[in-house]
Amino acid sequence: MTRIIHINNQNENYAIKVCAGIIKSGGTVVFPTETVYGLGADAFNPGACSKIFIAKNRPADNPLIVHISNMKMLDQVAYIDDGLRKKMENIWPSPLTLLLKKKESVPDIVSAGLDTVCVRFPDNKIALELIEASGPIAAPSANISTRPSIVDSETAVEELDGRVDAIIDAGRVRYGVESTILDCTAEPYRLLRAGAFSVEDIESIIGKIYVDPLAKGYNQSDVALTPGLKYRHYAPSKKLFLIENEEEFKKFISSEISKDFLVLCSKENEKYASGKSIVLGSDIYEIAHNLFYDFRYLDNSGKLYGVIQGFPESGIGLAVMNRIRKASFMIVKDKENIDKIYRVINEA
Repeated sequence: MTRIIHINNQNENYAIKVCAGIIKSGGTVVFPTETVYGLGADAFNPGACSKIFIAKNRPADNPLIVHISNMKMLDQVAYIDDGLRKKMENIWPSPLTLLLKKKESVPDIVSAGLDTVCVRFPDNKIALELIEASGPIAAPSANISTRPSIVDSETAVEELDGRVDAIIDAGRVRYGVESTILDCTAEPYRLLRAGAFSVEDIESIIGKIYVDPLAKGYNQSDVALTPGLKYRHYAPSKKLFLIENEEEFKKFISSEISKDFLVLCSKENEKYASGKSIVLGSDIYEIAHNLFYDFRYLDNSGKLYGVIQGFPESGIGLAVMNRIRKASFMIVKDKENIDKIYRVINEA
């Protein structure tokens, strides 16, 4: 049976103590971070970590992220050079995850048998208090595998009740897209997953990095070095079509056939929709915050399909487009591919 633990100012210390006890005894806890909800277990307990994979239906070759709450914990799980360490002392806590060479203390189930491990120091008070009380926590996003990540506690309960030992009820998260992942095992450092910490901000502190094409979300890797590389992610159950060209998007959502679609768009483009639409936001941070929530809205809507526009890829926009591309059944760039949408619908 899953315990639903509501946190408020009066019971926070007690709630953290209860959840830390569950972690230390080999259980699993769903907890908030600044990005999305995570599903965590004791990072040093292989049996506990195996429960994460079972609860999520997660492939065994998809590694977990180790969450820490201080730099001493970092030294327990990974190797880092002095120069990068000093820079991270000024960056963490933040939504930036590092891929580093792992220490033997990290079980193979956490790293998917690789000699590397993802390490993250989250910028969320509840998460940090939980980690401080329990020790390093291995955690991916809390959603069932391939589904949109969970950004609010109500969805966490709906999806994971009965699958985990406890769920912390702490409302909506701040960002709504996962952390950025930076491969620091060789120079130049390589962006593997775009996230809430922008490339521009990384480069202003760390220096120039290489943006791997995988970070844009068009392709998938043959090997899951980190979460989000190998497998289709973030997808609603209904077919989602991405139209990257804005003028083609406007034409499509103005058409009669678009009435079979839920239109996911910016506030600016809402006026072009001839059928049902939902506004993701008026700026890219609001769009990021609402993205996964509205993917789930699509699934619960009466519409057969979803169609979504493209967004500029600067700042957090790179993460937004990575998530949309990975979630999309079809990516449409031009008029020729617009015709392919009609063929898919007609063949359904």
